[in-house]
Amino acid sequence: MIRRKLEDLNLLDDFLFQQLVSRGEDGENFCRILLETILGKKIGRVKVAAQKAIPGRDTDLHGIRLDAFIEAVEPETDVEVESEIYDIEPNRNVERKALPKRTRYYQGLIDSRLLDRNMDYRKLKNVVIIMILPYDPFGDNRMVYTVQNQCVENPNLPYDDGTKKIYLYTKGIEGTPSQELQEMLKYMENSIAENVTNQNIEAIHNYVKRVKDDKEVGIQYMKSWEWEQLIEERATAEGMAKGMEKGRQEKAIEIAKQLLGILDVSTIAEKTGLSEETVKKLEEESIKR
Repeated sequence: MIRRKLEDLNLLDDFLFQQLVSRGEDGENFCRILLETILGKKIGRVKVAAQKAIPGRDTDLHGIRLDAFIEAVEPETDVEVESEIYDIEPNRNVERKALPKRTRYYQGLIDSRLLDRNMDYRKLKNVVIIMILPYDPFGDNRMVYTVQNQCVENPNLPYDDGTKKIYLYTKGIEGTPSQELQEMLKYMENSIAENVTNQNIEAIHNYVKRVKDDKEVGIQYMKSWEWEQLIEERATAEGMAKGMEKGRQEKAIEIAKQLLGILDVSTIAEKTGLSEETVKKLEEESIKR
């Protein structure tokens, strides 16, 4: 694994994105500016929960951890004024086939936590899931893919279930994305001073610099790297152990085959370490031949 310096990270990198989103007022301003640029509309003050965990409906069901869970609120009152939840997810992992079902699962779990018992379905908040990707998820070379449910027989029939998925491809050229969005996505992918082209991106760049200059963040980055390295080493060691175990198993089977007809099943199992069931299967296969 090649280690990158903290100053070389971009906003598409999970660590830097999470650190910025988590920084109180800076994080809220960043998310508000990003949402306004993506949606092309003004957003009031926002409440942000970084890495918000939503467990599965039961202990053995898969949960999710949202990168940025955002709600719009009334200034100074913390009263929600827009019935929309925004989830922003930068994602470098190429998973074209799994992506639609991943966002479907995200939306389903978010919905399951939004509606209290005996609550009217009409009060269910709208959910907008935004994926920011450095690769084309659908092969149409678009910067913006907006996906909503519709009636198959009549696509013009009004049907609004309050859900929307927006996939943003940083290098897309098809369609008519705004100049502001193009510049923002370029900066997200390569967060350097040369890509600061307007006041909004300049504000975000200043937030990014504060994160990168924070000594505590540097320490956290070192620790996160050490953990990733430890996990990788452990996975490698487990893989080697499995390989050695597989080699031992194959050798034991070869020895067992040679002992068939000379020793009984239980004795072969004892000497080779194989189960009696495995030895019996080897014996049956030998007889068939």
